[in-house]
Amino acid sequence: MTIKLSKNDEKRAKIFKALSEVKRIEIIRYLHHHRSCNTCGEVGEAMGMDKSNVSYHLKILYEADLIELYRKGQNKNSVLREDTFNEWMPGFLDSL
Repeated sequence: MTIKLSKNDEKRAKIFKALSEVKRIEIIRYLHHHRSCNTCGEVGEAMGMDKSNVSYHLKILYEADLIELYRKGQNKNSVLREDTFNEWMPGFLDSL
């Protein structure tokens, strides 16, 4: 019996890889509880991390479509992509 890969398997792997790091789950938790636009500096300050480290983690979350990043002036702001969580992991955000 041959099991064929689904076209969604790569998407699932990206999401689970992004969430395999504890710091990224903490960032998701922070963004879930602080729904306003959050700059990289604000996330870093709340998490006790420097901006470059936060930026690295946000990039991975962005590439997995778990957050949106956009520029506002010189700042990068991040917000959760709740639609992605609802489609691929319903109930996950409620567990935070």
